[in-house]
Amino acid sequence: MTTQSSSTTKPISLDSIIRLCGDLGPFQLIHLFFMNLISMTAGIVAFYYVFGAADVNHRCRLSPSVWPNDVHYKPINQTHEALINEYIPKGTDGKWDKCMRYTTNDQHRTLINCPNGWAYDRSVFGYSFTEEANLVCHSEPKKSWLNTLMQTGGFSLLMIGSLGDKFGRKRTTIITTILLFVLCVITQIFLQWIPMTVNAK
Repeated sequence: MTTQSSSTTKPISLDSIIRLCGDLGPFQLIHLFFMNLISMTAGIVAFYYVFGAADVNHRCRLSPSVWPNDVHYKPINQTHEALINEYIPKGTDGKWDKCMRYTTNDQHRTLINCPNGWAYDRSVFGYSFTEEANLVCHSEPKKSWLNTLMQTGGFSLLMIGSLGDKFGRKRTTIITTILLFVLCVITQIFLQWIPMTVNAK
């Protein structure tokens, strides 16, 4: 009489498979970092436009003879608020006009563009490129051009995919990563250490 012995098998789980492949060590972390480097930089660039070229609340600055150094969007006291209400018209939504102010506070006043610049609200986005370059009012279309130029970089993925199929994905990924790193470093060197105007930036 033959007896059939049943061997107990250990249940397979995801933890046992990961343990068999090896724990998460320096080797895996280095590869994980470089595998996600391109996607991380793409996310940073995409979100930079939201804060760098943000749609910030702004109004015309008061004349220095009326209120010196009028750089705060919100009034700092009741006198400041009264002067803003006299010189800055309000729209139907109750907010101050963004691009016009009165010349004087008498009955014969007329509306003009902001000759003294703008006061920006920094409570949400802080100091942004919109404020530095004054991308508001007549210069607001420049923000659309900036967004368009940033998004056109996505068309390079079509070419990178074809190059990856032709020369190999590993080689193409390495070359693309190095190229992006070098270009970013050169760009930051130009922006940080070479004096230039806002229009040149």
